[in-house]
Parts: sequence; C-alpha cells; structure tokens
Amino acid sequence: MQDDIKQILTLEIKNTKSLKTLDENYVRQKLEKFILTYGDIFKKLNKQIDKKGINNIQKNKYFKEIIKRVRDELRVVYGSFLTNDFSKKEKLLENQDNIEELLKVHKSTKERIEFYDEIYDKIFEWYKPEKIADLACGLNPLSYFKIKEIIGDIEYLASDLSSEDMNFLQLFFDKFKINGFAKAYDITNLEVLEDDNFQTCDLVFLFKALDSFETVKKNISKQLLEGIKAQKIVVSFPTRSLISKIEFKRERRNWFYNFLNKKEWKYQEFEIDNELFILINKN
Repeated sequence: MQDDIKQILTLEIKNTKSLKTLDENYVRQKLEKFILTYGDIFKKLNKQIDKKGINNIQKNKYFKEIIKRVRDELRVVYGSFLTNDFSKKEKLLENQDNIEELLKVHKSTKERIEFYDEIYDKIFEWYKPEKIADLACGLNPLSYFKIKEIIGDIEYLASDLSSEDMNFLQLFFDKFKINGFAKAYDITNLEVLEDDNFQTCDLVFLFKALDSFETVKKNISKQLLEGIKAQKIVVSFPTRSLISKIEFKRERRNWFYNFLNKKEWKYQEFEIDNELFILINKN
C-alpha cells in the first residue's frame, strides 16, 4: 500500500505545468528523501488512509502538505526558471530565425538575450575552448550560434535534470548539424563526472547553478568543482532575486570566494545587468 501511495504522490507532484517535464524517477527520489526527513507527515497520511481508505486521497491535508512542500523544493532547482511559453519550444524550433524567441521561454536565457555578445566576448577572450560542457544548462545551449560567431564550430555537451528537455536540445543539435550531445543528469549526484564525454571537455559552464545545488545538498558545489577535470570553469550567480528583484549582497557569496582562495585557484570576474560571472583557472 505504501508504494501505491508514493506513486500517487509522485504523479500528483508532477501534475503541474512547471514540473511536468521532470523525470518521474527524479521526482520519486525527492519524495523518498522528503519522507525520510519528515516521516511523521507520511505516517499520519497512512493512518488516515487506513481508517478512511485511499479514495479521495487528494483531499487529505497531509497529502496536500507533502505535495506542496516537495513541489516547492523542486521549483527551486527547476520549475521557477520556466516561463508560460515553455511548452511552445518544439514549435519554435522549426527554423533558426526563432532561436531568440526560444531563448525567451526560459527565464535565465531571457534575461541574458541582450547581453550574450558581451558575455561570450569576455569569456572567449579569456579562453577559447575546443569542447564546452554546459551543466544545469536550462536552454542556454540554444545560444550556440552566438558562440559560433566568435570562435566557430565546437563540440558541446549539455546536461540538466529533465530527459524531455535534453531530448529537445538533442533535437536542436541534430536539426542544425551541431556537434552536440545532451544527456539528463542530476548534477548533485556527481554522476556526470564519470561520463566519458564530459571528461574530455576543456571548459565548463555553471550558470546560475550553484545556489540551487546548495539548497539540495550543502557543500556539493565544492565537491563538483574539485571533481571537474577541465581546468577552466565559468560560474555565474544572479545579482538579484528572480522573483522579488531584491539585490543580493556580495557577502552572500563569501563561501565561494573563500573556497577559491583556499584552493589557490586564479579567477577574474565581470558583471552584466543581473548576473555575475567568475572565470576560474584551476592551474
């Protein structure tokens, strides 16, 4: 019975526009983790089901509480970045002229649109890669043509949580004959570090990713950065809240700068309107 309840919970968590493209197994893992941490809520739900049966479980207050809290956690790492037009992305992929419109269906890339030339000019003046890995990428790989204008064709590895989204990016790579490869990974599990394709990348993008990683697993960002074989990494952080637009103080990133200094990694930085970029050289 408990497995049946967990399956109903999993499907209901996914049953919202901002999370429907997430892999079911990933959502189930997050639910299991929540139950391990807050087992009393799940026990109370089970007791009420034992008394009243599983019918109308969706109306149970403990069921609703679990759904809300797990959804809130998932939106931090995924759902909050999607716009209402995200579902239109397949239709927009029909021709290259729609790439800018495609970039607008994800909030992070939408914010970057007018700054991409500046961002990539500065990154590739610092280092010209042969193969980029874009982790927790969202739809950033759709900016590939901006990269191509500056350094020409390169290999590109894209990875994020949703298999459906990665299938879409693979379709983008294939349609426009880009030497690209997209694969779904939960980056916080560090499995991507063992991917043979990832290990040959010489530049890694981690745009607006580390804050989300830290909410999932404290200090996982340090383990990830240490485990990356590439010597060149570009990390970015938002300079203000995506929702409230309140500006973040630099002290919020002290843990990150302290880590870089402890590792004695060289770094430089630049800022656009709403995003801070740190160019890291591990040599």
